Amino acid sequence: MTPPLRLIVLLLCCPLAQAETPLRFLTVEGHALPLAQIRRMSNGQSELTDGIIKDWQDALARELGRRPVDVVLPRKRQDLAVTTKQVDLRCFVSPEWLTGDAIAQYDWPAPFLEVEERVVGASGAERVNGLDDLDKKTIGTVHGYQYRKLDPLFAAGRAKREDAPSESALMLKQLAGRTDVAVMRTLDFYYLQRNDPRLAQLALSPLVVSRFGMYCARPKYSSVTLQDLNAAQERMVKAGTMDKILLKYR
Repeated sequence: MTPPLRLIVLLLCCPLAQAETPLRFLTVEGHALPLAQIRRMSNGQSELTDGIIKDWQDALARELGRRPVDVVLPRKRQDLAVTTKQVDLRCFVSPEWLTGDAIAQYDWPAPFLEVEERVVGASGAERVNGLDDLDKKTIGTVHGYQYRKLDPLFAAGRAKREDAPSESALMLKQLAGRTDVAVMRTLDFYYLQRNDPRLAQLALSPLVVSRFGMYCARPKYSSVTLQDLNAAQERMVKAGTMDKILLKYR
C-alpha cells in the first residue's frame, strides 16, 4: 500500500474506531420515569430503555464520539463499580449525596441540570409554607434518599418519615391517606400528574426542601478527560439539548 493510500485509510478508519469505543455510564436501578425506564431481562440483569437519563447519556456519548453502554446496578453496588473501574462516567449524581472520601474519587465538571424538591399536599389543604407547618405530620419520602433540611424534624420527633420504594409509590401512599404530605422532585410530579388523572387531587406547596445540581461525575481513571467532558457539556447546554429532552417528558 502506497503512503498516500495508507494515510487515506487511516483517516477514514479513525473516526469509526473512536465511535466504536464504549462509554460506560453508571445508572442506579431504583429510578422510574421520567428519569429512567428500566427493564429486567431474562438473564437477571437490568437494561435502561428510556427516560431523561438515557436520552442525556446517549446524547453525551454522541457528542464525545463514543458508543453509550449503560451499566445498571443496584444502589449498593455503585461504589464498588467505581472502585473496580467498571464505568467511565456516573451521571445524574450530586456531590451533596456523597461523603468526603467518595467525592474525592471523582472530578466534577459543571452541573448540567438543576433539580428542585418540594412538598406535595392535597390540593384543597392548607399549603405548606415553612418547616413549622410540618409539625406532627407524616411525610412521604423515597427509600434511600436524603432530606437534610427535614432531618432535624425527624430526629426531634416533630415529624415522621414514611418511605416508599419509588416516586409513583409515594404518590399512591399520598392518595390513600397514608401520609399527610410527600416530598418529590418537581419534574417527577409534573410527569406523574400528567399521566395519572388521580394526581389532580394533589398540588405542590411553596416549601422547597432542596435544590441541587446534577452532574456527570468523572472517576479519576476515566478514559474521558475532564477537559473533553466539560467542552462536550458546554456545547450541549448551548444547543439546548437538555431543554429538548425535558420537553419530551412534560
